[in-house]
Amino acid sequence: MPTKNPTRTRVRAVPDDDAATERLEETPAVQFREPMGMPIALAVCAGGWLLPGLSHVVLGRWRRGLTFTVCILTMFVLGIAMQGRLYTAAPDPTLPAFGLLLHWLALVADAGVGIPYFVAERMGYGDGVLSSPNYDYGSAYLWVAGLLNYLIVLDAFDISQGRKP
Repeated sequence: MPTKNPTRTRVRAVPDDDAATERLEETPAVQFREPMGMPIALAVCAGGWLLPGLSHVVLGRWRRGLTFTVCILTMFVLGIAMQGRLYTAAPDPTLPAFGLLLHWLALVADAGVGIPYFVAERMGYGDGVLSSPNYDYGSAYLWVAGLLNYLIVLDAFDISQGRKP
């Protein structure tokens, strides 16, 4: 357990005091978590990638983890409902080189959601209807859900290494 190191801050005396005396007041310091071993931290992060928010729940941040889970899954479901496209590992063979690069980047973004991505792909969701007025928004929701989950996993890694309170 980290020790509580009080920090000292300077506080001015009461305004009606003519002598500008200063006194020291102790304030509690921010507590950081003891760093985990790297294999355990990576396992926690892998769990957070597979199930959004799980890494924060494992680290004892229940409210934050459940909030992240609800946000990521809501964005993912809304993206599917708006007929956005889930990119798969089988790109269109007629794509030029730059189009192929963009396809793979979109695949990495989509796969950031973890298990929900693989379940939706296997169930045939996320084909995307290009003529739908919501197609672009749906695809963007799917990308952002995955990329946001990557950021959440990095946040959990920082917490597990004691870099963030």
